[in-house]
Amino acid sequence: QNARMSSTARPTGSPSADSIIIGNDSLPPARTADAASAVAYVQPAPPNRQAGDVYKQMFRIVDDLHTVVEERNAAMRAVRHAHRRAIRRLILIASRREAGGAAHCLRVGAISAVIAQALGQPVAWCNMIFDAAAVHDLGNISIPDAILYKTGRLTEREWVIVRDHPLVGANILGSSTSPLESLAAEIALNHHERWDGGGYPAQRKGTNIPLAARIVSVADFVDSLCSSSDYREVLAEDQVFELLELSSGSHFEPAVVQAMQAQRPQLARIRERAAECAAKLGTDIDYPPWWQVA
Repeated sequence: QNARMSSTARPTGSPSADSIIIGNDSLPPARTADAASAVAYVQPAPPNRQAGDVYKQMFRIVDDLHTVVEERNAAMRAVRHAHRRAIRRLILIASRREAGGAAHCLRVGAISAVIAQALGQPVAWCNMIFDAAAVHDLGNISIPDAILYKTGRLTEREWVIVRDHPLVGANILGSSTSPLESLAAEIALNHHERWDGGGYPAQRKGTNIPLAARIVSVADFVDSLCSSSDYREVLAEDQVFELLELSSGSHFEPAVVQAMQAQRPQLARIRERAAECAAKLGTDIDYPPWWQVA
């Protein structure tokens, strides 16, 4: 029976049923029994298909894919822009509970960005921390005025309320798929932690504290002490940096302190740009990441 099946094989010269046809090219599988018969067959294109149509279709598919990618990227840019605008509107809320107002919020964002750049972070991440750090104390809205603006020492009960504000800020910002909003929540929750583990609310220590929060804690310390406040005397910049150096390794990560020291010459320009931006914040929130030219 096998012999009979073999004798009825298709004769040489007719294309096999499993040939691969691309345009008008047809390549049949090789016949090992007869090496001379392993040749390429030429089959005319079907009447309704011209040579090269398949390639034209492939080009159209690739072009369509490019269009889809461009549309997707445009949509993602629009979403990122919306998230950035939302965070900047929250600056207006946070600034009402900050002694230094909107200018302090903006300065902390810009100082954090230049520190991050000095630490070798990508510009895109520096741009994110520029906005995210500005709402670091959003949770202050939960602290009563009598405690927030108190000039004397806080009682233990008052300290309990104050120590809850990072949790409040993180909950307001919430868990989000937006990288910017997630970073802002991370900073709000952790920027009062200390390098030696003595901070709050979770007593995180060392590199268990997210890098963004380690950066913002230094930026907030420097700007707060250099600025006037209802409950703290403004200090000379030299004094502030002496205190910063003394706190290196306890309150703050030494590498972040070193980066802040290196960026000290930028502080004057940052203060100037922050004042300009804060003056227009109520009507213009589409400002560029001006820290880059600070």
